Order: sequence, then structure tokens, then C-alpha cells
Amino acid sequence: MINTNLRTNWIIAGFMLFFISLLGYIYHTYNSTRNDIMRSVDTRLLDAALSVKHMLGDDYHQKINAGLRISPSEYQHKSRQLSEFANALNIAYVYAMVLKDGNVYFSASSYTQNDQNSGKVTQFLDLYPEATAANIGAFYSTEPVFEISKDQWGHFKTIFVPFVDANGVTYLTGADITIYDLNQRLAESVSKAAAMAVFFFFIALLVAGIYVYLLKRAISTDTSSGFANHIALEYYIKKSPNHHMQLVVIWVNELEDISSFYGTEVSDRVMKSLLQHFKKNRPATSQIFRLATNKIVLIAPFKDDDMSFNDVIQAYNYSTPLLTDPFIYVTLCAGIASGNKSMLLENAHIAALQAKQGRHTVVNYSSALHDVKNQYQYNVAMAKEVREAFENNRIIPYFQAIYDSETNTIIQYECLARMITCHGEILKPDSFLDIVNRSRMDGMLTRTMLTQCFARFRKTSICWSINITAQDMLDPSLTEFLEDELKRYPLPSNITLELLETEAIANFSEVKAFISMVKNRGVRVVIDDFGTGYSNISNVLKLEVDGIKLDGTLIRQVINDQDIYLYIEHIASFAKQLNLQLIAENVESRPIVNALRKANVTLMQGNHFSAAAPQVNQIVKNAIPVGSLAGDSVDHSPNIYVRTE
Repeated sequence: MINTNLRTNWIIAGFMLFFISLLGYIYHTYNSTRNDIMRSVDTRLLDAALSVKHMLGDDYHQKINAGLRISPSEYQHKSRQLSEFANALNIAYVYAMVLKDGNVYFSASSYTQNDQNSGKVTQFLDLYPEATAANIGAFYSTEPVFEISKDQWGHFKTIFVPFVDANGVTYLTGADITIYDLNQRLAESVSKAAAMAVFFFFIALLVAGIYVYLLKRAISTDTSSGFANHIALEYYIKKSPNHHMQLVVIWVNELEDISSFYGTEVSDRVMKSLLQHFKKNRPATSQIFRLATNKIVLIAPFKDDDMSFNDVIQAYNYSTPLLTDPFIYVTLCAGIASGNKSMLLENAHIAALQAKQGRHTVVNYSSALHDVKNQYQYNVAMAKEVREAFENNRIIPYFQAIYDSETNTIIQYECLARMITCHGEILKPDSFLDIVNRSRMDGMLTRTMLTQCFARFRKTSICWSINITAQDMLDPSLTEFLEDELKRYPLPSNITLELLETEAIANFSEVKAFISMVKNRGVRVVIDDFGTGYSNISNVLKLEVDGIKLDGTLIRQVINDQDIYLYIEHIASFAKQLNLQLIAENVESRPIVNALRKANVTLMQGNHFSAAAPQVNQIVKNAIPVGSLAGDSVDHSPNIYVRTE
């Protein structure tokens, strides 16, 4: 009876798994098909809307926004062109719109045969009373806006693409495509998916059955040595009735070298021989496992006076070859942890890592290593915090002024990344940049900063700069994103990209190509942190950049080190001869300002003048009165207001 019930339960479970898998596959296929259809629709809409701008011409909306009317014949000609274009692309409508006094008007539009028959042909500057919030919001967007809507003409998916004419007035080009057949296409794909799901499910079930059978035989055994593996270890710890245990992780130092020199077959023989050695010499109450390729674990119930694991490892004779054909010698390092079994493996691993790094034979996990573990845990928590900051738009730009001491003006602002924690704390890059680099989120950081800065300064004449890494320049998607944004940015000459000197020289050909691309768009490029790494002015000349920014470590020492002062003076002379912009960062005090001005460095950035702030600060403290010379006694009051033009 019990066996019958078990078989029945397994059959029910199998059918449940079947239906869940079937529904999952159908759902996935439905979404994939829908996404493919919508992507295709979006691409067609975007191409159509972009083409409208070129068909109307650059001066068409400039006239309209200037208050001039378009002649009926010209409007009819444009409408006919747009209608033929929409018909050729199988697009319902293409059109252009303007916004006046909060209302949306058609400035140009295609029409269909039905529109002509029903007398609904759109005329010049016809009011569009059905304009949605998304439609109106598109006039204030910097990105194309999509929406699905219904109006008197039908049920459509729509795109609105904003453009700015030469006078700075925004207009939209748009395209509509009917989507009434979308559900029919999706229903067909779901039916096909259901049929295919049944077939593939049974194939997968057969394969899974074979796989599970083989997996059960090998899941708890290391195939190369025949000893229990890490899965068996985890199961043993979980099921052990002893809550306080002792565990040692033994690390074979040379195994990777042995494997690369003699091959994996010899390295497996080494580990098998070592496992047999410790199996023979281990304490009677302990168990042995092969944790990883080059790691062995011994585990036993905990005893306060038990030093047996330490003794076993110390007794290993390094002068005796482990293999004789070929002769192989190995050395070991080990980490021992004791206490609650839930933390044993992690703590022993930390101790073993410290033994390897400190070249010790054995390290016992203790309170001294607790700080190391806390650091690991902090890194994990910080990585999660950074990821959530990106997901929740808590990576923001701060702005720090670059000050011209000769003209007493701010020439531009550097955009610096800041992270807002979930508790509202503002973190500087030193606190999270290492996590960003190790998590390979450099490109995401650059893209986030660029997006916000483009949006913030697009409708201003403010000059600004931003750091960009070699990894960013080597990322095709980021380069494409930057190119697209620069095409739409009104004054790309107001933008400066700062490249690290060492990264730029290390990736010379790729960086040079990137610099050529952005300079062709009008963007300025400077080398950041000059004075570290290669520090070769000839390399800078080969890159054809517009300026250099002196490294902050040099600036901080300029008043205390005569050699550094002479070096900066020399660079300033070269920069002037070569017409390169020269900027000093990390300017923190009046003596540094005086020394820099004496060395003919006039462009400065630092907290002495203005700290980085979330808003563009057009006030500079401690500004130098025009006409004062380096070394003069300068009054520190009052603050002088300076503005960019």
C-alpha cells in the first residue's frame, strides 16, 4: 500500500511538473514572440519618424515656430510625400507636431484613402485634441517616446521623436502603426508553442531521467580520486548531530604549477596520493573530503584540548617525494577553525587564505581574523549597495568649478560621481569605485553620468567635463551611445572628456581612434592625472589632445618640493608653447595657489575655490582679485561671484 501511494504521488508530481513546464514554455514563447514583434514595430516606427524630419527639411519647422505660415501648395506637397512614404513602409501615419500654448497642433501629416473619402484629411496646424500626457511630455524629452493609444483614427502604437530647430524650439516627428493583428499573431505562436512544448517536454524528461541517474552516482564523489567531494561535505555538516566541530582546510601550494607543467593526470595522482596519506594519518573520529582541485578538508567533533589536526599537518614531511615517477614534492598551508558548524568552512577558508598569503604552514582562525572576515562581508554588502544604487537612480553627479585666476572666471565644471546610500549618506568615489571596477560596472557608471550630464546641460551654454576610462573607450556599445548623444547635443564644443594618462598610453591606438571620433564632433579632450605613470609630453602630443590636468599628488607637494615646482614650471612652459590647456587639480590652500601662479599655471580646481556640490555653484570663495600677482598678500574676504558665459 505504501509503495502504491508513493508511485501515485510520483505520477501526480510528474504531471504537475509537466503542466508547470508547459505553461512556462508557452509563457516564455508568448513573451519572446511579443517582444520580437514589438521590437520590429519599434524599429519601423523609429526609422519612419526620423525620415519625416529629413523629408520636411531643416527650415520647415523653423518657419512655423517663427510664426510664418506654410503655403497650402507646399503643405499639400509635403502631405502627399508623407502619405506615399507611409504607404511604402506600410505605416498608418507619419506626421510632425508643434506645441503652442499647451496645445498640440499638426504641422504636417500623411493621410489615407479612407481619410480622403471621409473628409478627415489633416490640415495645416489642425488642433490634435486627443493629445495624451505622453504626447505632450515628448516635447520636453530628450529621448524618443513610445505609447499605445486609441483615437478617432484607430488603435495604434505611436512614437514621438523630439527635435530642436535652429532657434531652440522643440517639435516632434511621429509615426503610427496599427496593432490590431498583434493578438492574432500571438495566438498562433502560442498554439505552436503548446504543440512543441509537449514534444520537447518528453524529450527533456527522458534526458533528465538519464542525467539524474548518472548524477546520483557521481554527485557525492570526486571522480579523479574516488574520495568524497564538497557536496558530500556540505551534506555531512548539515546532517551531523554535533553542533560544535573542528575543521581544517589543507591547501596544496604547487598543484597549479604541477598541472600546467606535467598535466592534469599527474596533478590528480598527486592529490590522490595526498588524500590517501591524510586518510591514513588523520584522527580516528575525523572524516576526509576533497574540497576542490587543490584543497582537502578534515572534519571531526570539537574537543577543547584537541590539537590533532595541527599535529597531522605539522608532521607532513616536505622532503619526501609524494610521487617518484616523476619526482614530485609539495608544500602545504592550512587553516583550522572550530566552533559552530554553520561557520566552520568559511572561517577555515579565511584562515587558510591568510596562511597562504603570509607563507605560514598553519593558521588557526581567531579574533585576529575576524576583522578580515568583516572586510569580506563589508565588500559583499557594498557590492549589493552599489548595484541597488544603480537600479534606483542613486548614482548622481556633483559639480566642481575650474577657475581661471587670470580672468577671475569659472571656465567649466567637472562632473564627479557620488553615490547615495539607502540611508541617504553621500559617498565619494573612494568608497565605491573599487567595487564598481571589480564588479565590471565601469561602463554603467560612465553611461549613467553622461546621461544625467547631457540632460542637465543640454539647454545651457555651460562648459563641463567628465572622466572616461580606457574600458569605456573600448566598449563599442558605450562609444555608439556617446556618438548618438553628441549628434543631438546642441554645443558639443562645451564638453571635455578627461582620460587617464596611463590608460591612454597603454591602449594607444584604440584611444587615439576614440579621440579622433569625439574631436570630429567638436568635443575637447584632456589627459587627466598627468605626472604619474609614463608622464611623457611626447605621448600627449601623439594623442593630439587639447590639454592636460596635473595630478593632485604633484600639486599638494608643489610648496614643499623644489624639484616638483620646477617640473610643473617646465610643463607649464611646454603647454604654453604647444597651446595646450593646463589645469591644476586638488588646489587646497593659498600657498599652493601662489606657487602655481608663480609657475605660470592659471587654471585651478580644488576646495580652496569651490567644493563639489550637487548644483552648479557659480560662486567662488577665495577668488584672486584681477591684477594681483603670485606671492602678493591677498585678502581672503569677501567671496567674489563669477559666472560662465
